[in-house]
Amino acid sequence: MNLMNATMLSCIKATELMEQKELMPLSLLQKVQLQMHVAMCSGCRNYMKQTALINKLLNKTFNSVLQTDTATLEEKILSKIS
Repeated sequence: MNLMNATMLSCIKATELMEQKELMPLSLLQKVQLQMHVAMCSGCRNYMKQTALINKLLNKTFNSVLQTDTATLEEKILSKIS
């Protein structure tokens, strides 16, 4: 097995690493492998951009929900119940 085959990722493994890096840091080797793959694969490049946008929007949505005043929410809930 040559060095190129040893360092190249399949698209499946590349997308797994993209998802993994949202949860925990990648090793240096994983970062290099992912960068090399994404540099050559337009499909994975697009996937990376799309997932980054989705994650950004989800974080923005959940952060705004978490920052909502709990007293106001409690009042709304109590008014709906009674």
